[in-house]
Amino acid sequence: MNYPKKILIIYITLLSACTSIPKYDENKTLDTLIQKPAFNYKINSLPKSIAVYFHQDNETTNLPDEVRGFLANSFFYNSNIAFTPKISLYPLKEEEECNESKEQDLIIIFNLSQWTNNNFFEKCISSLNKTKSIYVTINQEDFGHKNVFNASKAVDSIAVIQAMPNEIRRIAIVNGKNNPDLQGYVDLLQSNEKEIVEIIEFDQQISSQDIFSQVLLANRSKERKRKLSRRISKNIQGRARIRDDIDAFIFIVSLEEARNLKPALDYIAEKDFSVYLLNDWTSNSILETLDKDLEGIVTTGFPIMISSNIPKIEASDYRTREFAIGYDAYEIVLLKFGGISLRGFSYDGLSGKIEFTNNKIIRKAPLLKITGVGTDLL
Repeated sequence: MNYPKKILIIYITLLSACTSIPKYDENKTLDTLIQKPAFNYKINSLPKSIAVYFHQDNETTNLPDEVRGFLANSFFYNSNIAFTPKISLYPLKEEEECNESKEQDLIIIFNLSQWTNNNFFEKCISSLNKTKSIYVTINQEDFGHKNVFNASKAVDSIAVIQAMPNEIRRIAIVNGKNNPDLQGYVDLLQSNEKEIVEIIEFDQQISSQDIFSQVLLANRSKERKRKLSRRISKNIQGRARIRDDIDAFIFIVSLEEARNLKPALDYIAEKDFSVYLLNDWTSNSILETLDKDLEGIVTTGFPIMISSNIPKIEASDYRTREFAIGYDAYEIVLLKFGGISLRGFSYDGLSGKIEFTNNKIIRKAPLLKITGVGTDLL
């Protein structure tokens, strides 16, 4: 098949980076988060033909990033171990017939959008062969498929919340308007014995400083001072009193919105609150080497989207979560069917650490703390 020219550029860049990546080591640094496995795969055990199913809008003809990532990694192995399966692409479009290619050795199904509650796509996914497929999703449903690569952001959120020390119990949540899963986060926090003392709905039309002034009662303290000054005809000196029943803030927003919120909180507050970011995945922003506006925040991130990390992808449009998941999905094909033992093995991919448990394939993103001099791996 003819691959898009841009994929070739990405492949060349990834090739130069991945060939220098050291073998797996438990002592991680930011520069060793991504590691190509060093296995001698049994080529004869690998699928000779792969069908790739993916969602595509009726109005677009461009390949989604997850498919581009899958193809980019296939180029790597075409050159390095002469593994050249026939890859056939099957875009799934609304109201079009869902055809299964019977002759393919392996089926890859990408579901990185919210297909849930869409009868057409659910019926199509459910009808595909479940014993020779790898279902790649960010949702919870597996539609009966045996091999499931779940790249859900829920895993990231759990990691951040579980990293909170026991002494942090009283939580204020700043919830972005693009997040429909607030109740799920509340339940998760409460199951970890955290008390929700405030929920703030964040809208960019409202000043971040105004939001925190209201939440921390700073404005009310200032108003009390003004009223008392008028009554006694004397200027009252003193600092605004900040409420003391909040131990930490959780931001459920994008990286860009967090860069707006954190400085505003630091400016209004009298103390340094612990702040945890549950990235809502509404953008593919890169974590900068020195991200001063996020200083002090604990969060997770895809290794490919940490700017100090490798590989360096020349086309920034492909430095996305979807590209990383697709790239790792191809790696999983070799690991699952390449005739090797995965007992106790974890693959350090572009999307995070990939772990294999029975037929479940779980991604775990690294836990990070933003400091004044860079990013620390926790």
